[in-house]
Formats: sequence, structure tokens, C-alpha cells
Amino acid sequence: MRTGVTTIRHADSSIIKEAKRRGEALGFPYIPRGDTLEEMTEETGLSGFLIYGKQLPLYWSDGEEYRFHMGTAVLRTTQLRKGNPDRLCALLPADGPCDVLDCTFGQAGDSSTMSWFLTGRGRVTALEKSPILYEVGRAGIAGYEDKDESLTDAVRRIHLIHADYREYLAGCRDDAYDVIYFDPMFRHPVKRRENDMEGFRAAAVYDSLTAEILREALRVCRRKVIVKERPFAGIFRDPIFTDVRMKRGQSTAYGVIEKR
Repeated sequence: MRTGVTTIRHADSSIIKEAKRRGEALGFPYIPRGDTLEEMTEETGLSGFLIYGKQLPLYWSDGEEYRFHMGTAVLRTTQLRKGNPDRLCALLPADGPCDVLDCTFGQAGDSSTMSWFLTGRGRVTALEKSPILYEVGRAGIAGYEDKDESLTDAVRRIHLIHADYREYLAGCRDDAYDVIYFDPMFRHPVKRRENDMEGFRAAAVYDSLTAEILREALRVCRRKVIVKERPFAGIFRDPIFTDVRMKRGQSTAYGVIEKR
């Protein structure tokens, strides 16, 4: 997948300058905006573009767009505020300091929900290997505004790093984080009529979670590793898991590896 950087139509000099600056930082070529993005892909051979304008940057590929959005995080934090449990947050320590490493940032929903839940006692560091999703997320975190100031603050507290979690974990000291979290589920296809995610999927990195990575994560965590996957996922057959929590009617399960 070859990506370029461009701008909205009739961009002023400051937008063009920012697009060029970010393209250089990400290693993507800057392409002056043409009449249509379809024509630009045909002329350049690129498969997609990060587009900069007056609003947050977005990613375009084959007629589909991906913009920063919170997914279900707004609904989840609203439910938490009402005293209703969240399946992921219920697995985090209920009290005391807790620093989380989210190895699969993706759309920001889990990182944002955990950051809100840990307000005042912990921080979420998130990793994103895809340079496209990292860039959309970086700008989204910096520019996010919600009527709920506590959610805005929670999003802004996320420390997002452009990194491959395999390399990042290998460089971490023992017991560097309380909890390490993986959600590789975006690799499962979703029909467009159910969830318009083609733009996101075109930008995502599809690395597989392996037993070797789980054991490296266990070395780096102080308390536990959490994995979100399909209930039937083969990774859950690994005896390293101390608990796999499934819920009737849910298409997801959470596997837990407690540090002993």
C-alpha cells in the first residue's frame, strides 16, 4: 500500500506547509491536489492519501474515508458514569495506581475508555504501527473536544506512539506497565451495511498475536495481560491464559493472563 499526502481543494499556504511537514515526518510523498482523488491515484500509482485541511486530517482510499472518531467510547463512558460495568474496564485493577499499555490503538475507543476509567490514578500509553492510523489518531487526540470535559481530558492524556508492539515490548524493562492490552479483532471483516469500515481497514496493519508475544508482554507487565478476541480464537487455547471471560450473546471474549 503506497500512500501520499495532499490537501483539500483550494488550500491556503499554511495548510500546504503543514501537509508537506507531516508528509516528510511520516515518509509519504507530497502530491499537489488535483481535480479528483481518483485521477490522482491513477496518475501517481498511489493507493490512498492523507488529506489535510482546516479540520482534522482524514485518510482516503478507493472512495472510502477514515476520520478520527471515538467509536463506542462515548456510550461506554456514559454507562460507566451511571454505574454500569464495562467488560474491559472490569478487568482493570479497581483501585491503586494502574498504567496501561494498549498495544493496538486502532480507532481509540478502548484507549479512551480506559483512560477515562483510570482518571486520577493511571495513564494509557497506546501503540499504533500503521503510520496512517497513527497520524489520524495523533491529530485526533490533540484536537478532540467533547461536551463532557472529563472525556476530553481522558483522550488528551493518551500517550500515542508510532511503534510496532513487538519491537516496543522487546525494548521495555521488566514490569514496566501494570496492564498490557491487545485487541487484534479489526482483522475480521465486517460487511459495509453493518459497519462502514473500509477506509479504516485499508489503513490497518494485520499482525497476528502469537504465544511468543504474549510471553514477552507477561515479562513487561506487573499485574496482567488482557486479550480481546473472538470466543473461538485459537490463541485462547494457550495454557498461559489464567481466565477467558465470555458472555452469552457477545461476539467477543477477554482472555486474562495474571502475573504470578
